[in-house]
Amino acid sequence: MNGESPLEMCVEALATGRVRGLSADAPIHALMATLGAEYGEHAGGDGMYRDFGTVEVHYERLGPDEPWVGRFLVVRADRFVEKVRLEELHEELRRVGQSLVPLPGGRPGAPDVTLRAPVSGATLTAEGGVAVAIAAPVWPVPELRALPEARWRAVCASLEDLLPLTRTERADWLVDRVPDSAEAAEWWVSLLHPLPALRFREPQRAAEWAALEIWLLDRAADAAVWSRDEWVWRWMWFVRSLTQRVAAAHAADLTRLSLAALPMTVAQLHGLPTDWRALSVADLKRARTARALLSVATMYGARVMG
Repeated sequence: MNGESPLEMCVEALATGRVRGLSADAPIHALMATLGAEYGEHAGGDGMYRDFGTVEVHYERLGPDEPWVGRFLVVRADRFVEKVRLEELHEELRRVGQSLVPLPGGRPGAPDVTLRAPVSGATLTAEGGVAVAIAAPVWPVPELRALPEARWRAVCASLEDLLPLTRTERADWLVDRVPDSAEAAEWWVSLLHPLPALRFREPQRAAEWAALEIWLLDRAADAAVWSRDEWVWRWMWFVRSLTQRVAAAHAADLTRLSLAALPMTVAQLHGLPTDWRALSVADLKRARTARALLSVATMYGARVMG
């Protein structure tokens, strides 16, 4: 790692979700050039990770014929010779305008603690005041509460009604039902919640369900239901949940909406300082968002252009 200190590696992972500027979805040749050419590969079913020693790169896939997709990095702080203390991490993160917050649900009396870095979504496990591991996701995991069974069935029935409608009819349907209040955001969350399950439950109609979800996410963006950041992470999790066949059917819309949501131009992204510590928290967020959206636009834009 070119002499990089364990503390610096941990702070970067917590602050940015990256190690030496790379996230878990980086190409394998870039990871090998940065983390080392030797690694162990451990695969099973729909999960796999590559172990570079002090860093693990974890992947998932949607099925045996689908590609592996990088989901998160794990910095194995417990493997460092030099231990990284929790108080040092708190101090370094404060210097860059960030912090760690405790996650709820810890075990009473347990010797370990789990903390989260809100900007990156990375989580830190520590024991006895010493860092054990940091899990840094490519994109923060959505926090979705399970719908009560009756509500789930009702929403699924509404989506079944909505699926065959024309766009004009769908727009009328929304106008009649979207709450004009602070409950609107939660209503949209509930409406979108069952769609991934419907796609996987009905593979013969998966492309139709995906088209409906794209249309609904587009309408949610128009209505500014969520902040830009929240809309983008919901969009990214949707895109990453699509099989190759379904994504290919909607390449043009995936490209269009990803480019429309860019928070900065490609030139502005490339013009940012290479040292992450020189970036403000706002620029860190914008850069991460831009990279994610450009990865989608690059992948599916090529298919649109043939």
